[in-house]
Amino acid sequence: MSFQAIYEALRVPSDPLLIICHVSPDGDAIGAALAVAHLCDTFGRPCVLVNDDEIPERYQFLPGVERFLRTSAVTEFFQYAVAVDCADLRRLGEAVRLIAPNGQLINIDHHGTNNHFGTLNLVQAEASATCLVLYRFIRANQLPMNRSLALVLYTGIVFDTGGFHYNNTTPEIHLAAADLLSYDIEPFLVADRVLEAMTREQIELVRLGLSTLTVHESGLIAYVAVDQSMLKASGARDGDVEVLLPYPRTLVGVEVGLLFRERPDGMVKVSLRSREFVDVAQIALVFGGGGHVRAAGCEVPGPLQSAVQIVMKEVEAAVHETLHKVREANA
Repeated sequence: MSFQAIYEALRVPSDPLLIICHVSPDGDAIGAALAVAHLCDTFGRPCVLVNDDEIPERYQFLPGVERFLRTSAVTEFFQYAVAVDCADLRRLGEAVRLIAPNGQLINIDHHGTNNHFGTLNLVQAEASATCLVLYRFIRANQLPMNRSLALVLYTGIVFDTGGFHYNNTTPEIHLAAADLLSYDIEPFLVADRVLEAMTREQIELVRLGLSTLTVHESGLIAYVAVDQSMLKASGARDGDVEVLLPYPRTLVGVEVGLLFRERPDGMVKVSLRSREFVDVAQIALVFGGGGHVRAAGCEVPGPLQSAVQIVMKEVEAAVHETLHKVREANA
């Protein structure tokens, strides 16, 4: 889908636009949703931002974040909606029910596993972040940029590249970041709040979570499993669990790191990260999830230990098969 077609779909209708990002929203999802809201303000179009979950505390500095409503607080239906940073409808959670039957849904994303569920689809799998897709869109349509818009876009880029550490860091992403920084953004403050700063509750959650750190006998897989009792004991929020995500994969020799999080409804959210070889998006697809080659996620039914066993079996097989192929190729 062309940038022009998406531009017309966002700008022309005067009806309110529903803006949704995936459940358990991260920096790229929140930044992209806020960017679309800022564009609606430019167009003079009313919009409503919703999510099933609360926005994590670390993103409360972003301009416009107070506009997010919980899905349960919204009762009206919308003829027009846009989903950002979401690979399929299921990841939108209950918010998808707010879209009227036969409503128009614009799908803006960068996941390689996106199934083009929208009426209109702007999916660029080679992009490092959905915020980069929107940056391209803004520049291609010569739309005005300001500090607020630049800040939410830059935040999404910083999050999805891990502060420009991940293998999706490209020359283009650095050029886009440099352009956004010219709008009086302080990059060290964004990095601090998004990637580094933690509350006392989050630190306590890290302490409790790391007590569950388990390394597979091969040394190639490691995981952390967080249940609801840990959240209660630490005083942390559900959205705070992502602070544990980097730890399993940072162990020397680990190829795949996982974070298992028990949700209040009994489902278990699984985040997968790989270092160099394994395509974790294919593992996530087995369980109805998706994502990128090196970063993906899914949800599986609980209880927690059962979910760990089921997913680990699939991960073990994928790691064994992938590394066998690597060895053969290098022989």
